[in-house]
Amino acid sequence: MPEFDFETVVKETKHLVLKTVGDTLIDRFDDSTEDVVQEVYFRVFKSLEKGGFDGRSKISTWIYTIARNEALRMNDKRLREEEKAKRYLVKNKVQLSGVREESSFEKEEWIESVMKQIPEKYRQTLRLYLAGKTMEEIAKELEIREGTVKSRLFRTKEWVRKNIPGGRNEFQES
Repeated sequence: MPEFDFETVVKETKHLVLKTVGDTLIDRFDDSTEDVVQEVYFRVFKSLEKGGFDGRSKISTWIYTIARNEALRMNDKRLREEEKAKRYLVKNKVQLSGVREESSFEKEEWIESVMKQIPEKYRQTLRLYLAGKTMEEIAKELEIREGTVKSRLFRTKEWVRKNIPGGRNEFQES
């Protein structure tokens, strides 16, 4: 079993890891890239420290697999968070209105009323995001940078937390 210098491993695989994570993460979750890359190298380091790389494949193949799995794990995590947020909005709407069962039209009407309260530049970005557009597509359509898109989506989330009933913890499941 060969010895590995962790710094050299990172230098030689960083492009592979970034490409793998970038290709595997769902576009709207690309703000998690740094977290995923850190987790990849944390797992690689811990595994190398314990002799977890058996040498049956190239180290780059082994690290590619770890990177892909970590990106898939992040996708799953973020999708679960989105579902929690949707359930919260529906539950909160039911509690606010006192209505137990609602038609799809009523739910859409309530969501639309919430959307109208969100400041325009954030609402515009959110609508495109909810329509399934990628960060790149939103940036092109609004003629802004991708970083600005991410920032606006983050600020939208913060605005909703502060201005929609439920306070700071509304996205936590009860």
